Amino acid sequence: MLPYFDRNEFYVGPLTIHVWGLFIALGIFGFLFMLRREARARHISFDALLDMTIWVLIAAFVGARLSHVFFYEPTYFLAHPTEIIAVWNGGLSSLGGIFVGTLTAIWYVVRHRLDITRVGDSICRALPAAWIIGRFGCYITHMHPGVHSTAFFAVAYPDGGRIDLGLLESAVWLVIGILFWGLPRSPRRGMYITVICLLYAPTRFAFDFFRASDTAMPDMRYGGFTPAQFGMAALFIFGIFLVFKFKFFKKTY
Repeated sequence: MLPYFDRNEFYVGPLTIHVWGLFIALGIFGFLFMLRREARARHISFDALLDMTIWVLIAAFVGARLSHVFFYEPTYFLAHPTEIIAVWNGGLSSLGGIFVGTLTAIWYVVRHRLDITRVGDSICRALPAAWIIGRFGCYITHMHPGVHSTAFFAVAYPDGGRIDLGLLESAVWLVIGILFWGLPRSPRRGMYITVICLLYAPTRFAFDFFRASDTAMPDMRYGGFTPAQFGMAALFIFGIFLVFKFKFFKKTY
């Protein structure tokens, strides 16, 4: 059984460092490092991608927070509206961030007349770096506890072994990263966008069945499914659409 960490913050002089926020920041830096490599390889202006990333991050954080507020804990935040801005206490929906961030990226690419497929593939090849690190931060801070389990990969929570969804998702993105970075870069259009949709969507959909309902963490379900599962179903369908859109990846850059 894997260890349980009990540290959500630490201090550097007078500064309070929130562990989850630190991992999010490290994930962003990891993403930018990989994105710079992609920009060079695909002859895309990194300055343009960096400018786009700033807009996307702002929009994604807003979308992630509002999605959590309205779909996961609406009753609590209606009673405590001032807590909506308290993002340091946690409460971001990755799906909401992906959705709003993607719309913002599309807006930026269209406005600046960039090649949407090349930019999208570049982002998707860099994305695992952010998710591996960010979701590991979720594991360190126990933001997504799962059901009780005695599996070898369960985490020794104070109330017994539990599946940790943050850790599982970090592991999935590690596998995706190994596939993306360990194999030769594909010249085919839409390869990485499509692969992420078809690999990540079903695994995240499955993971949410293991989300705990007996903890203080929100477990909102609609018709037996979480908001993320509805989003993942749509993402998978979109991935299938891309398979036909790119004609099974026969086009090349």
